[in-house]
Amino acid sequence: MDFFNTLTLDMKLIIVGIAGCVILALFSGNKSAEKRYLVALVVLSVAGFYRFTHLPGETAVEARAAATPAPHFIKSEPKHVPLESTAAH
Repeated sequence: MDFFNTLTLDMKLIIVGIAGCVILALFSGNKSAEKRYLVALVVLSVAGFYRFTHLPGETAVEARAAATPAPHFIKSEPKHVPLESTAAH
């Protein structure tokens, strides 16, 4: 279940669609409907496989940039200024 939760929303929808096509193809009594469900299953499986193996925007430059850590700058803490009462003025 942890693997499913780490997937992106589009991959979750494709997996649910694949499971739905499998269930509909198994329990459909109509041969032509079974063929349509199997065609939809194949299309969703190919889309899921492509989407899972090819992440959008992933290039060699971005992969190298992600591998190098970003510089960490340490900022000094702001000086604390005590509150002054304005009731006596």
